[in-house]
Amino acid sequence: MKRFLPYLPCFIVSLLLSCNRDPYAVDTENTRIDLVFHNTDSLFSTRKSDQYLAVRQQLKALDQDVYGYLLGYCYHVPIQPDTTYLRIMGRMMNDPYVIALEQEVAKKLYSARKLHQITLSNAFKRMKVLLPKVAQPHHVFWINSAFTSSVFCSKSSIAIGLERYLGPSSKSIQQLPENQFFQWIKNSMEERYMARDAVVGWLNTHAIDETQASLSESMIRWGKLLFVARKLLNKADLAIVMRYSKQDLEWALASEWAVWKYLIDEQLLYDRREDTRQSLLHEGPFTRGLPQESPDRLGQFLGYRIVEQYVDNHHPTLEALLNLPYLTLLQAYEAPEKK
Repeated sequence: MKRFLPYLPCFIVSLLLSCNRDPYAVDTENTRIDLVFHNTDSLFSTRKSDQYLAVRQQLKALDQDVYGYLLGYCYHVPIQPDTTYLRIMGRMMNDPYVIALEQEVAKKLYSARKLHQITLSNAFKRMKVLLPKVAQPHHVFWINSAFTSSVFCSKSSIAIGLERYLGPSSKSIQQLPENQFFQWIKNSMEERYMARDAVVGWLNTHAIDETQASLSESMIRWGKLLFVARKLLNKADLAIVMRYSKQDLEWALASEWAVWKYLIDEQLLYDRREDTRQSLLHEGPFTRGLPQESPDRLGQFLGYRIVEQYVDNHHPTLEALLNLPYLTLLQAYEAPEKK
């Protein structure tokens, strides 16, 4: 026995380290992914008419879905004939507001774009290791979506509307009409959410099928997506993953028991009504049915907490987590004591 004593401290240290090791922390140094970034926004903003045709053809060749989304849905530009397309694109890109907007994007986000590319590349490398069955994106297009949406995902690409990450103090964002862009929408247009939105958008499109079932099933679906996104983003701040301010996250954490009790008392967990889903899962100034000082999407937040508690207790792989029935997680959840 004595001959083993000198090795005992080393064994204990090794055991402690293995217990504390994050099972989702992976080495991606030798992981290779096929991901290309395209500066489509700056190509269109050159205001050279011959460039518009070249960029259109390049975009169509790379991803027809992004091509249709940007030109048809965001810009409402007829693809054919070329003369009409060139005339409308020229008028739009020479508009003083659009020129000022593109200048602001170039000034505030051009250099930061490189850091976001590193963050996204690392996230999708982790996804390749941890979730090898989930489809990988092959292209990321930096675009001006004309404030249509922050992120659009096709079968193989992610399009990111840079103008929606200029920040609420941006002159271009301040000029947006209040009757369409309420102040709470403008306040959410922060650069710190960019990588989060891209990863969550991709997972939302490719990792778990959307459900129109009960509220609790949708909550836990969102909980899985947000939990996985946080792991892929290398344990990003929970406030960023939730798209909350620090104060909103503190409110949500302090009110977790009360939100759970509200869902139980109102018998909403198995509710299938669309207005219930809108109230608890969708963006807004606050969560309808709860105090106005509450943050929005508290159903998503509670779904995340249910998933996080289950993972802390059972340590499934991310692949196993995605496939777990929602009832398994829901029934294992114990709401924290009232504070």
